[in-house]
Amino acid sequence: PMMVTGKVPGAIFRLVKNPYVDSYLRSLRRDLYPGGLFGKGKAFGNEEAQRTARIILDFVRRGGRLGIVSDLYDKNGLPVPFFGQPAKSTMVPAMLARRTGARLWAARCIRDGRSSRFKIEMCEIKVPRSRNVGDDIRATTASIQAKFEAWIRENPEQWMWSNRRWR
Repeated sequence: PMMVTGKVPGAIFRLVKNPYVDSYLRSLRRDLYPGGLFGKGKAFGNEEAQRTARIILDFVRRGGRLGIVSDLYDKNGLPVPFFGQPAKSTMVPAMLARRTGARLWAARCIRDGRSSRFKIEMCEIKVPRSRNVGDDIRATTASIQAKFEAWIRENPEQWMWSNRRWR
């Protein structure tokens, strides 16, 4: 959808441990994200992670659209409520939106009946801009997780639960 509107999408990806699978997945995704695939994870090293963070920040500031999977466990994440339990959640979307002024959207794919067709739904997440940046990031991260929780409650069969969300 972003390409149709002239927006250049990029995405953050997590390195897959199997190098053959990782290479294959990157080759499949490369054309979908002409703005770039930005690596995440300790496999890239601290220096590389800092360089990637600067590249991502610049990409968003220039109007790039960035896809971030936000319903997974993040060991460095912020514990916010998710189904009544604190769940460590990525702060990256909230931090980027707060720092750059970019609009923040949550998205989901809903299977259309029993076919392999999907409908994409998006919802804007409002980003507070108070004097306390930390509170704004916490509130935004909690809002993202609340939206995912509402969507999951609405259609639990549509959600893929392949990770341990609470640790």
